[in-house]
Amino acid sequence: MSAVRLLIGISVCIVIMAAGLVRAENRELTVFAAGSLREAIGAIADDFGAAHKLQIRTEFGPSGQMRERIERGEQADLFASADIGHARTLVEQGRATVMAMFARNSICALAPEGLGLTEATIVDKLLDPATRIGISTPKVDPLGDYTVEVYHRVSREHATADDLMARSTVIGEPAGGPQPRSGDAFADALQDGRVDLEILYCSGRDRFARLLPTARMIPFPPGLQVGPEYALAVLKDGDPLAAELALYVLSPKGQATLARSGFIPVSLPQAGR
Repeated sequence: MSAVRLLIGISVCIVIMAAGLVRAENRELTVFAAGSLREAIGAIADDFGAAHKLQIRTEFGPSGQMRERIERGEQADLFASADIGHARTLVEQGRATVMAMFARNSICALAPEGLGLTEATIVDKLLDPATRIGISTPKVDPLGDYTVEVYHRVSREHATADDLMARSTVIGEPAGGPQPRSGDAFADALQDGRVDLEILYCSGRDRFARLLPTARMIPFPPGLQVGPEYALAVLKDGDPLAAELALYVLSPKGQATLARSGFIPVSLPQAGR
């Protein structure tokens, strides 16, 4: 009988261990993130998922829309916003336990080569009444809010800047609508000639260089840089590993990945240390 009991005990242990392995293999984290983080967070998710042998599902879109999806009850473990406000809102609502800034960005103008966009002409091109400007949606996408702040700063220095918003066209991908031909709505708008100049994050430089090889992306001068700041929020009912993923984003490896993707890291050790 003892042998039978031992055999039964071993069989139960094997079943329990097998169930545990299945749970580990099926474990999945979900990250909602700003669209500008697609390449960077995608690479970070791949690295972290491989190290922990788990799947990481990523969803990208305007930060405001992603926050609203969480507020409507969609499940996510970690939220990465292109601003501080949306992450802070989730903490204030009690939907997230903690938030932290993890990267900065800068603002650039993108235009076809024929427009003559340079560091010396960027403000003149912006102020030209003939220039049609493509922007992101204010209040929904932080890039749109940063653009409005750029406009305010230009207006304080130039009396002719009052019509900037009137000459601006919101570029976006309508929910449920057809996907952009190039994979990017801003690239399509320039290729189709619907706008002459677009205001974008400088972190997208490599992406637009692939999509629009002859276009020029030029950073705005320091006085017009509005300091985009990105924040993480760990969701309250998420997987405990989400906090570890957030720490990985803030780690030297995660910050180096962000730097390679065109972002300005907030915590990298000095060279040689």
